[in-house]
Amino acid sequence: MHSNLTDRVRRRGRVAATALGLLLSISTIAQAAPTPSSTPTFDPNNPEDAKLAKVFKQFDVKRDAVEGSLKSIGQQLAQIETRLVALRAQLAKSQAELAQRQKQLSDAIAKLNAQKALLKQSAAQIYIRGPWTYLDAMLNADDISSLTRVDVYSQAVLGDFIRVLHEVADAKTRVQTLYLAVRKHTLDLQQATAQVEQQESQAMQRQQQVFAQRQSLINGLVADFGGLDQLKAHGFDIIIKAEAGTSTKISTELADFQTAEDARNVKQSVAAEEVAKTGEYVMGWPVDSRRITSRYGWRIHPLWGYRSFHTGIDIGADYGAPIVAAADGVVVDAAYMGAYGLAVVIDHDHQLSTVYAHMSRTQVQRGDRVKAGDVIGAIGCSGWCTGPHIHFEIRVATQPTNPIFWL
Repeated sequence: MHSNLTDRVRRRGRVAATALGLLLSISTIAQAAPTPSSTPTFDPNNPEDAKLAKVFKQFDVKRDAVEGSLKSIGQQLAQIETRLVALRAQLAKSQAELAQRQKQLSDAIAKLNAQKALLKQSAAQIYIRGPWTYLDAMLNADDISSLTRVDVYSQAVLGDFIRVLHEVADAKTRVQTLYLAVRKHTLDLQQATAQVEQQESQAMQRQQQVFAQRQSLINGLVADFGGLDQLKAHGFDIIIKAEAGTSTKISTELADFQTAEDARNVKQSVAAEEVAKTGEYVMGWPVDSRRITSRYGWRIHPLWGYRSFHTGIDIGADYGAPIVAAADGVVVDAAYMGAYGLAVVIDHDHQLSTVYAHMSRTQVQRGDRVKAGDVIGAIGCSGWCTGPHIHFEIRVATQPTNPIFWL
């Protein structure tokens, strides 16, 4: 497969880009992503270890229940967000129509008032001129029929004004009826939107409560083990097996996809693509926000409080804000991925790929072709998360690299 990646996002000056890539690669050797360690070990002959094994087992059960609650709330928020998107679109359309109907009603009222004023003015003029005009007509009439025609004409003029007035009044009534109907529809949509927004607020409050429960559970486990050091001594990485396992799963999926693409290229006698070098291509930001809340590299884990390696960057944004593809590519996967929550993985050729995690909803599925800037989902807080944001990764040859060097 050949995408437009080279044409669209290659940096100018390949030699300079390659040099930059080498420089950045050297600076990031110390930040290579670590390999997950083995599962926790407990000595069955050690009473203290047996006690800790029981504590950990109980923790696992409780953690699964908490994560299940968070997943359920995340799904509710995704459904709420879908409804809000639809309601807000309908409301915007209805408000635009209401403004149009308001103008039409104002124009109809102005026209009716003008017609009333014209009728009043014409009737007054006929009344004022009436006796003298009628006397002049009598003195100059050739016969009685001429006099009758003068009177009939005056009545006809007023009759025309009155007829037009009724037509304008009827038109105003029709416009007003339409305006009132649209206004009611708009008010109904506003009320429905407010109700769903309240449901969203309540769901997010419940989510924060479960976040607090999860943190309390984690703190309790650390305390039961006598601190992080004791926890690590028993194979601490098992606690983040979902995170490490998901990252490994993504790497495997990408490797399988890229191997299949290479095989197709060989079959079609297409030249093999060069592996992207750090800094060689420019990728787009996945959200409008540029507020990085956690950078790539070693950090203190926000949930567990231990020193862990962060394989991407976290970008804070409003819940439901659109997430877009960083470049042209093919969706490798779009599914719930453990600690990553609802996530999308996209391959961009040249063994370059991107990962978008913690979404509230996705708008793509496996196999979809996307263009840079296409909306692929929305900001959420699914998986291991403490607030609405996107965890964004850029990978080369399936392995995470610092996204900042590509944006």
